[in-house]
Amino acid sequence: MRIVIDMQGAQTESRFRGIGRSALSLTLALVRNAGTHDIWLVLNAAFPDSIFSIRKAFADLLPESRLRVFDIPTPVAEREPANVWRARAGEKIREHFLQQLQPDFVLIPSLFEGYVDDAVSSIGLFAPNIKTAVVLHDLIPLMKPNVYLAQPQQRHYYDGKIQSLKKADLLFSISAHSKQEAVQALGLQEHSIITIASAADGCFRPESYGHETVSALFLRLGISRKVVMYAPGGFDPRKNFVNLFAAYAGLPQNLRDTHQLVIVSKITDGDRQNLQALRKKSGLAEHEVVVTGYVSDAELILLYNRATLFVFPSRHEGFGLPVLEAMSCGTPTIGSDTTSIPEVIGFQEALFDPDSVASISAKITQALTDDAFRHQLSQHGLQQAAKFSWDSCALKIWTAFEGYPKRQGSDLAAEVSGSFNNVLDAIAHISCPCEYSEADLRQVAKAIAFNTAVGLPRQLLYDISELVQRDAKSGIQRVVRSILLELFTIDFDGLVVRPIYFDGQQYRYAERFSARFLGKPDADIADGVVEFNQGDTYLAVDLNAHLTPFLHPLHARLQAQGVYVYFVVHDILLLQRPDWWPEGTSAVFAKWLASITEVATGLICVSETVANQVRAWVNANPPPRLMPLPISFFHLGADVENSVPTLGIPDDADTVLSALSQAPSFLSVGTIEPRKGHAQTLAAFELLWSEGVDVNLVIVGKQGWMIESLASRLKNHKLLNKRLFWLQGISDEYLEKVYGASTCLLAASEGEGFGLPLIEAANQRLPIIARDIPIFREVAGEYAYFFNGLQPEMLADAIHQWLGLYAAEAAPKSDNMPWQKWCQSTRQLLAAMQISERV
Repeated sequence: MRIVIDMQGAQTESRFRGIGRSALSLTLALVRNAGTHDIWLVLNAAFPDSIFSIRKAFADLLPESRLRVFDIPTPVAEREPANVWRARAGEKIREHFLQQLQPDFVLIPSLFEGYVDDAVSSIGLFAPNIKTAVVLHDLIPLMKPNVYLAQPQQRHYYDGKIQSLKKADLLFSISAHSKQEAVQALGLQEHSIITIASAADGCFRPESYGHETVSALFLRLGISRKVVMYAPGGFDPRKNFVNLFAAYAGLPQNLRDTHQLVIVSKITDGDRQNLQALRKKSGLAEHEVVVTGYVSDAELILLYNRATLFVFPSRHEGFGLPVLEAMSCGTPTIGSDTTSIPEVIGFQEALFDPDSVASISAKITQALTDDAFRHQLSQHGLQQAAKFSWDSCALKIWTAFEGYPKRQGSDLAAEVSGSFNNVLDAIAHISCPCEYSEADLRQVAKAIAFNTAVGLPRQLLYDISELVQRDAKSGIQRVVRSILLELFTIDFDGLVVRPIYFDGQQYRYAERFSARFLGKPDADIADGVVEFNQGDTYLAVDLNAHLTPFLHPLHARLQAQGVYVYFVVHDILLLQRPDWWPEGTSAVFAKWLASITEVATGLICVSETVANQVRAWVNANPPPRLMPLPISFFHLGADVENSVPTLGIPDDADTVLSALSQAPSFLSVGTIEPRKGHAQTLAAFELLWSEGVDVNLVIVGKQGWMIESLASRLKNHKLLNKRLFWLQGISDEYLEKVYGASTCLLAASEGEGFGLPLIEAANQRLPIIARDIPIFREVAGEYAYFFNGLQPEMLADAIHQWLGLYAAEAAPKSDNMPWQKWCQSTRQLLAAMQISERV
């Protein structure tokens, strides 16, 4: 049996109240007790932050593919009349999405969502044959319309939900009281309503706390006396603050002097102002009432445990979850003798009349002054709370589902066929007093496309936002080109590779670039807007740090919608040595790294060295995320011929290559920038030349930043094009010939993420002299000759020693140095993204 559970009640503002907590806890219990049944969770894309927390809650219980995200046009909150058309369209789009999943039952833990949030829920407005069950919490607005449905917009919204409620195949009431309300107010049959009760999470239990922990929280909240606690879960009139404040003001003075009334609940500024006005009117001093605002679960549990008394004076509840939470912590608890609250408390002596100030005041006084009574309340509460469990609730629901008559007639799978046109037709015929716009229609089209992507091939979306604008011929862009070429050659099953780029507003498919890249005509190709779908993979190999302000919210939304988001990290040298780069560059990079550690599914580094450095940085700068951040690594390839090499041989190439072959020639490859060690290298060779050593130095790399003085020295050097050669902006084709004509690669860089020239040299069987830094040890190991020190004399001495070893054929050889081709590197990268497990 396939059960689809609508999780919106755990996403909206309800998640801060009992309904949202119940929705999540009940669903967890249903999954734990599912047996062989198939459970899918559906989440609203309009609440990306909540999606992460829900994913974390079910990470060990459900495959990620069983959490499906649906999109709707927004905003849809129905308190705004202008949103009504989008709300009606959203309802049909949601039902159409549910239809695609072919459920045996849809369970809605919280139907009454969408008045103040961008949620939609309905039954039978588009797909009437989907069997639906609803958890019924209460019908309080229906029972007190003058209080809760005074505005026409409220009435219209609530009436729509009631009509959906009546269409439900099953109702699961959380109390006998809410069941009777539904029978009496809606005329429903008792057999269609099953009372499942509710429960408190297992984290609500008696706990002991150290003095420092309690004092720190109390100091922050402004608590300085014994606590009389109320967790109302809201501030509407039924929560009965008028009578509670009056009753508290009527306590004996000695109790008021030694206790504080602590109100624990998320609160708006308006409600806080109203509460303060009521406090003053009731004659209570400011220090007598503490309003905490939102607290975490851990803080809430501490407050329950440290409260002298928990009081619950609400006039009307569907269940009263805070009562059960308090009793589960062993907190002495008293409450109203009305609606569902007596069912939860289960102890007549603990009840009072919420409409009587004297009754409330007397019960509080009794509980605070009678130690034996207070102990009795605590012990009874623990025993009573043990009768409620989420597993018990879940088993009742499973029994109802399994016993429900099976579908008769048409197969739901057949109904799905052609439903795309049907939903468009249904939306076109929405009867609504408000207008829709072209933007609304675009949102509708986008939402339907996203929701109907089930069954489509997944996309590997390869971000080339920098490469599509310019090929800087840097090492990073060589990596970007090489991996892209390999991705195009791999025959994936159920996965299509699509290069994409950010155009300043949105991502587009890089169709024209791809055609040129593969040597195909591009004249009639347009770059369409990217359609991201759940299960797609986004991969950024290039560094787009300057785009962080624009891309961060987009990447966060993609992650929330179920797109796997990966970034390749080449190094974090900008943070380790900001002095090697122009001022301000490090700050831009830091923002990029902070962004990707927050939104990424995983980071993939180009070496184990960089991976360890990134892990250390993340540990020191933990990102605001709920799920752990996987950090892995892969190694780059070395076969230049498979990196989409640039072509072209200059006219003087033969002269240069001939000169290199006349004496031992040391090759340095890389953009000339402060970290690369070119200044030390040039000075070392000047020492060698002054000693009459017959060697050449060839530098391949364009002029970078902050090296103007060095560049001037190179350009005006007396041995330029004699012993010293500076080849700027040369093609890969020419570089390969330079490798072949050289005697040794000299890698003098003080910091690298990988060191691509080392494996390119090994590919050419070219010996290597490298600075002794961790990444070069990782890449070259025993196959290179290493040197230390930053002084020219130290490098000159190392070259002297190497030349001696080379002459004796004793210098380390790179012939057998492990390296891989780009096809192997790319598959290593894919494995790090677990692509092979998903295709």
